[in-house]
Amino acid sequence: MSNSILVPHDGSAHGQDALEYALETFPDARLVLFYAIDPFEVTTDEDRLPALSDAWLEDQREAAATLFDDALEGVDTGEAMLETETRVGSPPEAIVAAAEDLAVDQVVLGSRGRGQVADARVGSTAELVVKRADVPVTVVR
Repeated sequence: MSNSILVPHDGSAHGQDALEYALETFPDARLVLFYAIDPFEVTTDEDRLPALSDAWLEDQREAAATLFDDALEGVDTGEAMLETETRVGSPPEAIVAAAEDLAVDQVVLGSRGRGQVADARVGSTAELVVKRADVPVTVVR
């Protein structure tokens, strides 16, 4: 029986490391490459939240599709069955909800490990997912 793995990716090197780890570790699994569209993220262009419009959401979905294409470019996907999924919401909550809704067996995600205690703690998104997910979570550093 093959595994079903959710791999959240935010476009970072840490997200890419998690994707490559999942592909190497679960070569014949169903991999769901996931991106959380965060409506509360302040963009670098502005000091305020973006307008939550249909046009904004479409732009975010297009950006996610580009992120998925970039993440998979030059990566050997082997026998893995790849799917993509986006959801709107805070990343930790969206990841946990997707893991449940998509009936995955495991989550594999990267960790930025920011802050002064970066070596001792995982990133806040990874930490919340580890605490709240009902399936095993592997954090790739």
